[in-house]
Amino acid sequence: MILPSRPENVAVIRQALAGAIEVLGLAESRLLDINTAVSEACNNVVVHAYEGEHGPLEVFLCVQGSELEVVVRDDGVGIRPRAPEPGLEVQGLGLSLIQTLSDRVEFLGGVNQGTEVRMAFSLNGQSEAWLRDIPDETKDVRRPPGELVIAVSAGPLAAPVLGRVIAMLAARADFSLEGISEAQLVTDSLAANVPRVIVGKNIQLGIDSPAEQLLVRVGPLEEGGSSRIMDASALGDLPPVLERLTKEHHVEGSPDGEILNLTLVNPH
Repeated sequence: MILPSRPENVAVIRQALAGAIEVLGLAESRLLDINTAVSEACNNVVVHAYEGEHGPLEVFLCVQGSELEVVVRDDGVGIRPRAPEPGLEVQGLGLSLIQTLSDRVEFLGGVNQGTEVRMAFSLNGQSEAWLRDIPDETKDVRRPPGELVIAVSAGPLAAPVLGRVIAMLAARADFSLEGISEAQLVTDSLAANVPRVIVGKNIQLGIDSPAEQLLVRVGPLEEGGSSRIMDASALGDLPPVLERLTKEHHVEGSPDGEILNLTLVNPH
């Protein structure tokens, strides 16, 4: 996930994390531990990375064997978290929490090179020896445009992660409960049908939030993929879900394939 380093966006990251952990079947207490550690790493980006300005906040999550690995990265001034000096306990609270709640943690970066916090959480009480590189499977495929871009692997993580993220964004856009539910039906349909026509290995969404709307761009997709996604969302004799629950939809071209554009609005 890539999104602006604004304080309110830390909650969006927590929702995505909760969707993933929900699939893994971890206990609520473990979810709290992971959410707290990741939130602290994200807050460090918000507060320190760009010296009062906003910049990209990147979060990568990967399940590797018996571990959940999370990387929080920025392109900022390269402030590294440090252990607090004696008598300055509050200053080091975030670092202390990350170290306490993670099974392993690494802090990488340098002056004007950004900061990377790499955390590992055991899923079964066992810990691997080293943190591995999390593969960026979208590096050769252009991301769809959007203030927030999220890429999720096709499979059981897709629907809960995308559903929680879109619900949070819809709530911020003042959607009603019905509107939030309809937005989640849209992402459920995308999670089910996009894998058949994606270019690359991940479902990618770029999302903008103008007043009382959500603009969702999906892709890149194979040629004709947008039409296949729309048709596949039909239920029985009803029109396709993606047609019924969006204000408008259209297809744009990109160097890597089609981009399906969906406009979601609050139902009246």
